[in-house]
Amino acid sequence: MRLMEQIQELDFPAPLPPSVLHVRQTFDAQKVEDIPDRVRAAWTESGVRDRMRPGAVVGIGVGSRGIANIPALARASADWLRAAGFKPFAFPAMGSHGGATADGQKDMLAQLGVTAESVGCEIRATMDVQPIGAIEGGPTLYQGAESRAADHCVLISRIKPHTDFRGRLESGPSKMAVIGLGKQHGASVMHAGGGANFQRYLAPAARIYERETNLIGALCPIENAYDDTARIEFLTADEIGREREERLLAEAKALMASLPFDAIDVLVVKEMGKNISGTGMDTNIVSRLMIPRQPENFGNVDVGVITVLDLTEETHGNVAGLGLANVTTARVAEKIDWVATYTNAVTSGIFGMYRVSLPITMPSDEKSLHVALRGCARPPAEARMVFIRNTLFVDDFFASPCLREEIEAHPRLSIAGERPLAFSEPGVMTSPWQLP
Repeated sequence: MRLMEQIQELDFPAPLPPSVLHVRQTFDAQKVEDIPDRVRAAWTESGVRDRMRPGAVVGIGVGSRGIANIPALARASADWLRAAGFKPFAFPAMGSHGGATADGQKDMLAQLGVTAESVGCEIRATMDVQPIGAIEGGPTLYQGAESRAADHCVLISRIKPHTDFRGRLESGPSKMAVIGLGKQHGASVMHAGGGANFQRYLAPAARIYERETNLIGALCPIENAYDDTARIEFLTADEIGREREERLLAEAKALMASLPFDAIDVLVVKEMGKNISGTGMDTNIVSRLMIPRQPENFGNVDVGVITVLDLTEETHGNVAGLGLANVTTARVAEKIDWVATYTNAVTSGIFGMYRVSLPITMPSDEKSLHVALRGCARPPAEARMVFIRNTLFVDDFFASPCLREEIEAHPRLSIAGERPLAFSEPGVMTSPWQLP
């Protein structure tokens, strides 16, 4: 009997709070007001034009993450290159995303708003790669055929804390060179050694990409706690994987949003997806790592039970990271593309061994919350429940009434009101959020 048929009548009732507090969290956050102007300035300040052949063909690598203002970043880069006399094109710089196919990756870029029309240049895609060198005692490195055929290539690479490991280099151009330029093959090779490979090899890999490829640098935004662009810098190839990238990572960590409680009994996540985080939910926010042989001392919140209610459209059924949750809904299970999910998981090696597990699956939102309450080891009336849209947006959320005193005492928090916790007849949550 199929899963959906078996679970339809499952019911483990638990008393939910009749209403929840609407909470607003305020962060100090700088912001780039004019994205195109700052992109052009960053390119100019880098001095990279003097290192490029006149009239050169330049590939702009764009990844699959939900980078704020990514169409504007790519468009302004292409415009600057054309104005300087170069011939730009864009290409997908991602590992196995989009089902590890060229068309799938172009479609992922389109879903992020990156098209030939929006960027103003051709999009070229292939999954073919060529070896470009090997780290001494470490893995072989690769570059995609489309970027290698250009005279020069550049990456648009956000710098931020990684969701799988800690190190002096995490998410940024040093990693995007290995995974983005290396595509599925390069990603598989690097992920084979788990987090230790990234901690050990990102810096030496950057030197090989500088020396053996046409990589000239990376346009690197960092983002504030509101998922908006806080700063944009250009790192030349010789700066990638060195002190300047490390300093920008430290700044990104300082700007990052967080959940404002020491402990949460039930965390309810409205939606997850690859456009939200490479792990569907940012592990830095939910404080849960789920990687074999790595301790769970990740993040700063003690979270008991995580419930995921839905997927984003942009994730196209890829539920990498769903295994971070304990409970989910039939709506999520029915949307899963197991081919895309398993391709992503196996490519990521040990990182994917827990994270694509299917949690306890209940037929409705309401019943999933019942199970979460029963499993959080706290009396329902005392359960500290927090409801977030997704892990990109934690400045506006909902919380159970038992947290009122703590919220009122917190300097970053204010209560905007109170809303009923309500469900439609099939058990779909209609308040505090309006869900389809």
